[in-house]
Amino acid sequence: MTAWKFAITAVAVAFSFVAIVQVRGQPSTEGFISIDCGTPDGYNHTDNTNIQYVSDDQYIDSGVNKRIAQNYINSSIPIQDVTARSFPSGSRNCYTLKPVTADQKYLLRATFMYGNYDGQQSENPNTSIQFDLYIGVDLWKTVNISDASAEYRVEAITLALADFISVCLINTGSGTPFISALELRPIKPAMYPEAVANQSIVLYLRRTYKPSSNQIFRFPDDPYDRIWASYTEIPSDWTTISTNATIQDNQNDRFNAPSTVLQTAVTPIRSPTMTFLQLDRESGPTAPQYYVVFYFTELQSLNTNAVREFSIYFDGSYQWHAPYRPAYLISDYIYSISPWYGYAHYIFSLNATANSTLPPFINAFEVYTPMFLSNAVTDVSDADAIMAVKAQYQVKRNWMGDPCNPTEYAWDGLNCSYTASPSRITSVNLSSSRLAGRISDSFSMLQAMESIDLSNNNLTGGIPYSLANISSLQVLNLTNNNLSGPVPDALLKKADAGLLILRVDDYLLLCNASTCPCNGSSCQNTISTVKKIPKPVIVILAVIPAILLAVLVLTLAITRGTMCGKLPDSHHDSFVPPYVENPSETPGEPEEPWIPRTKRRFTYMELNNVTNNFSRVIGSGGFGVVYHGYLENETEKNVTEVTVKVCHEISSQGTKQLHAEAESLTHVFHKNLVSLVGYCMDGDKLGLVYEYMPQGSLHDHLRGTSGVFRALNWGERLRIALEAAQGLDYMHTGCQIVHRDVKTSNILLGQNLEAKIADFGLAKMIGGNEHVSLMSVCGTPGYIDPESLRTLRLTEKSDVYSFGVVLLEIITGELPILQGQGEEIIHLVKHVSQFIARGDIKEIVDSALRGEYDLNSVWKVMDMAMRCTAEAAVERPTMTEVVMQLKDSLITETTHAKSKSSYGDSSETSQISISGTTTMSIGPSS
Repeated sequence: MTAWKFAITAVAVAFSFVAIVQVRGQPSTEGFISIDCGTPDGYNHTDNTNIQYVSDDQYIDSGVNKRIAQNYINSSIPIQDVTARSFPSGSRNCYTLKPVTADQKYLLRATFMYGNYDGQQSENPNTSIQFDLYIGVDLWKTVNISDASAEYRVEAITLALADFISVCLINTGSGTPFISALELRPIKPAMYPEAVANQSIVLYLRRTYKPSSNQIFRFPDDPYDRIWASYTEIPSDWTTISTNATIQDNQNDRFNAPSTVLQTAVTPIRSPTMTFLQLDRESGPTAPQYYVVFYFTELQSLNTNAVREFSIYFDGSYQWHAPYRPAYLISDYIYSISPWYGYAHYIFSLNATANSTLPPFINAFEVYTPMFLSNAVTDVSDADAIMAVKAQYQVKRNWMGDPCNPTEYAWDGLNCSYTASPSRITSVNLSSSRLAGRISDSFSMLQAMESIDLSNNNLTGGIPYSLANISSLQVLNLTNNNLSGPVPDALLKKADAGLLILRVDDYLLLCNASTCPCNGSSCQNTISTVKKIPKPVIVILAVIPAILLAVLVLTLAITRGTMCGKLPDSHHDSFVPPYVENPSETPGEPEEPWIPRTKRRFTYMELNNVTNNFSRVIGSGGFGVVYHGYLENETEKNVTEVTVKVCHEISSQGTKQLHAEAESLTHVFHKNLVSLVGYCMDGDKLGLVYEYMPQGSLHDHLRGTSGVFRALNWGERLRIALEAAQGLDYMHTGCQIVHRDVKTSNILLGQNLEAKIADFGLAKMIGGNEHVSLMSVCGTPGYIDPESLRTLRLTEKSDVYSFGVVLLEIITGELPILQGQGEEIIHLVKHVSQFIARGDIKEIVDSALRGEYDLNSVWKVMDMAMRCTAEAAVERPTMTEVVMQLKDSLITETTHAKSKSSYGDSSETSQISISGTTTMSIGPSS
């Protein structure tokens, strides 16, 4: 036996002789999770309560095992305090406690005993260790360790929302986080009614009155393993009453205080009044809130003439509870339904009534503080699925705690959508992660997934057919593995329809339902593999590259020669000098752009019918006119609203823009980009049909065009900005397309204000190049990147600049170009910079918001907008960075709105309670 194990065993033996509870039968420990942190894998022991504690190795992937200094080990400390797990690396380290039952209530307790385990006490004897403790994504407690010999406990009652509970230690820069023990105990659903789905409660005080000893009472006396400490500071004018009789539980008891705890009470000797609890207001950014539970059980059999009746008073003058008579040897309690809130001092006393012949008494009490839950969590099904993936492949990353939240601790390789609650996982990148075995079926459970990258691993077996059932999936990369074919037909059909970018090794495409020429590494000899390919397949493979080359040449022919002239839209005219990108090229007859077969081809007569003889004009541009229309769906027997762009007269500008837009739309498939329904190439009549956005544009709502659109609140503006940013990010990273005309009038809004980028008439594919050289820069004044104007170089950072201007419009409600004094013209970026320099942006925030926003959220967006509009493109962020910042800002605003709502509710409750309305409940026997 090693020395440290011998020491632990010795402590356990000694500790068994110092009983802190009286064992009177052994309740069940079913559902208990009892972790002795820092012990070796596989080690377990049973303490004096007969609860078995196990190593934490199965619950966490990080941290190092430590043992407290020898001079801190003695018979008075629990065996669990001898070891600890320390987390010197990583900002967030999380335990995953499972199995637990969703919607079950649990008591959760963490214990910390420093004991100079790291040998740092002698160097910094007066330095405290401070770190944050989280349940899931919400702050549980800031742990502050100032005494190396003291045991610190943090306890909460919480509702499990999934089949696991995460407990995370966050390094805040004030010392290395550590933990000694972690315990989870199931409790009855009816207990502690204040603990609900959106609120946990954190223990502040729990006391029983045992003045003659310093005992603590827990399991098995308390079947839920609550720790009841003795209240020994009994005033000299109080006395103790007690009994050995068993205290019976109340029917439908909400708290189930153990009999041992209730067998003793304290009462004043001569006074009819006793003040038994004082809670001073703690310093901090918010006022404390307290839930209280007071336990009363009559321990004396009263004769006929004896009466014990008392009221509960708050702050000495407010009668909180009416006259009350406790029941004999039956557990009873009074508790607050809503928290006490907003007072400088919280003083509770018991006053005997005029009818009472005996003084008041109290047996025990508990005090809790509310822990409001943000609900900013990952969807339960998504979390379960990605944790199953983690378990199957034993992923060794920062994959701990909630996968998406808080955003600064989101798992490496994941992208999440935060536009709604709960968050959804939208992409997984496990490329080059040493994955082995079959592709997990759990990936198909991630139903919001847009991109899966499993390339460059050692995956084997077939490709699951279930992957085709992910309706939102847009990119699937399985290259450089050892997979066997065939590729599921459903995936191939989605790829052929342009709905999925499918990347697999070439040999998999040669497989059919029964045979495959080779598997994985056996396909390295490509010459021998090709020899085995049937002759018709060889012909097909030879033709495909030629077709692709022709398409590429055709695409270049269509997009080159595009002119930039006057580009009015439905809101205001935009003027750019009419230069030609390649003046040596003579405009010719346009050829039909490549459009997937899934896009419907209309005749001009059909467009006439769709638009009711082109009767309703909703916009115009360099390409022609935009009409509103109705499209009948013969299959589903319904009618869909559509937008129709028509170029009535052949012109170089109009047809080239129409071709450019058609070409761009065939390459993009994203929920935040307008979708192409079909096209028209009927003689000299050209047109595009795409989805109709009934709420107009962001420009309409910011400007209140025609008085039709209402003002957007800050949360709505943030969500629109985020969705538009996601669309641009997809264009840049997924399609390598630069929009070139990002502006508020090209951000269209659906029925529920969902945002989509529109108007691809100037979009340009940049291919694998970093930039594209131009003869001129297209776009709209006020939004055009000044660096591109000078260099005639086109990059995705040009769109970033334009989007930065959009963000400034969202914040200020102003146009990009403003009228200054006299005839002076000033750009919005310069205008905003003047206010930022003074450190106050409230003056320029859109007055239509009426001050209803979180200032921190606005500052974050303002900071990102200024970074986007930096003069030098190299200093601007990518759209991916913009998306992440906007997600964070939206969470900040959402949290602010919820906390404001919660504050309002609490404030109202406090006011009601003072006015005398009942805000407590009593035990059933009362």
